[in-house]
Amino acid sequence: MVVEVLNSIKERLLSLNPDILIQAPSRINLINPLDAVEGDFWMPSVAINGVKNPLSAFFYIKSNVHESKLKIFNLKIDGKKCSFELSRDEKLLKSKEEIKRRFEGEDKLIYASIARFSKMNSYFEEMFKKTNFEIGLISTIPLQSGLGGSAAIIIAILYGFANYFNIFNNLKYVKNNEFPINKDIIAELATKIEDEDLGITSGYGDRYVISRGGLSFCSYYGKLSHKEISKEPLAIYDRLDKVYNLNDIPIIVCYSGVLHESGDIHRKLRKIYLENNPEIIKSYIKLAKIAWKSRFSIMCRNWKELGNYFKQNTIIMNKVMKDAGFEYGIGLANNILIEIIEAHPEVYAAKLTGAGGGGSVFALVNPENIDSILNYWKDRLNEIIINKDKFSSKFPSYPLEVTNELKNAQFFRIKIDKEGVKKL
Repeated sequence: MVVEVLNSIKERLLSLNPDILIQAPSRINLINPLDAVEGDFWMPSVAINGVKNPLSAFFYIKSNVHESKLKIFNLKIDGKKCSFELSRDEKLLKSKEEIKRRFEGEDKLIYASIARFSKMNSYFEEMFKKTNFEIGLISTIPLQSGLGGSAAIIIAILYGFANYFNIFNNLKYVKNNEFPINKDIIAELATKIEDEDLGITSGYGDRYVISRGGLSFCSYYGKLSHKEISKEPLAIYDRLDKVYNLNDIPIIVCYSGVLHESGDIHRKLRKIYLENNPEIIKSYIKLAKIAWKSRFSIMCRNWKELGNYFKQNTIIMNKVMKDAGFEYGIGLANNILIEIIEAHPEVYAAKLTGAGGGGSVFALVNPENIDSILNYWKDRLNEIIINKDKFSSKFPSYPLEVTNELKNAQFFRIKIDKEGVKKL
């Protein structure tokens, strides 16, 4: 099914005759130390595509004679049918002043990416100013879902421009005090775009995973301060799927339907961590230990053992976030979704991915019964949404209003994205 939807997207975008078409995947964190403080630690993460929904950002560029244009598309997936809507068609702004003003608007990811790339690479800045082209963007990653949707858009844009202007891995256009544009530098730039340029507290995790792809064990040691490029180490990115010949991982993702601002959560936790709060630091050290232990479980395909680490992760993160002042820990909807699916005997664990307070959770399950478990999760959720007495009986301390938001939940079977951001 993912092939059908992906082909529909490719067919629609290729009908516009682009010079280059880019796909950037989403991601899930298998063990969290949270995004903004992972710079002291390491964690396993995986770049993903959905089986029915590619869960990706798509970006194209094509030459245009008269002026530069920006087009934004929306996609609706209904069964096997895809429908496309051109939601915006406007002039692409070029001056520094106009670009800077757009940092507050709905196109902030696009314009902040252009501004940072211009600052980073003088050849790109020159070519961007003097070349007319059309760019277009469409994403199938649900908005504010905790699946790395913003990072995927930024990375698709950076990678697309780098390839369009022949800068990617090309030393010819690298001047003094500049760096070659490769997937590591793109991950670093993407972090700076959100964390510094847009003021959205974030870390390196999403960006390296989406840029590089695969199931990885990534060390961010030495990156806590978020210094400029070359003033701190690059992340060390170890591809577990390649080393251990791992082609799949039995995971179902549920987007809760609850929108969240991840930066608001990361900002608060990062502040507390940097203040050397002893309880928070103690918890993160425990998470780091769980993270390196989980690598052996992944190596052995010991999903039950990995599930036990996920459960420990959830307990710790609920405590961390409650200690930080979040009433319901990782989030009301998230804890509900975890509890109802962990009741299934063939579910090894469920846990948060992303910042919490909404967004998404995922379940690690018996690989032989993924579809039936997914349907079970849907059915149990629908029961407590429809039957208010059942919800109140099962979750007596939770407000009933959360069921209205859970009506928007979406479920995804996933597969490992092996390439990260790429040309189609």
